[in-house]
Amino acid sequence: MVQTNNIKEKRLLVIRQLIIKKIDSTDENIISVWCDLFPNDKLELNETELLEWIKKYVNKTDIKSCEKRLAKVRQKRERSLRAKGTYVGYGAKLLRQPKDALATYIIFTKGRKYSGDYNSLCRRISRLSKE
Repeated sequence: MVQTNNIKEKRLLVIRQLIIKKIDSTDENIISVWCDLFPNDKLELNETELLEWIKKYVNKTDIKSCEKRLAKVRQKRERSLRAKGTYVGYGAKLLRQPKDALATYIIFTKGRKYSGDYNSLCRRISRLSKE
């Protein structure tokens, strides 16, 4: 299995788009929406588990609960970055929560700050802990 970064957030964003645009949840449509939102992930969409999970979740949710779950995932990641950042002397904050793209976080200390998505900042914190 190829590791897809930010998988929890990405699949909720895809589900949100499917619901909003009232697109039928077939494999082709899911892949099409995924590729529109995340063009760099094309090779990673061969996962039938991912497609089945999205189909199942689309059929049993509405836009309000999807957005609530998306906000919950993002808040959990903010807390995780804050906890990881504490070890290297950095604070963390959720910076932007776009409805159709990955959330942007920021880690900061007195003289430095870095922003990016969850996985990129986790890698940054890992490098900072080795300095």
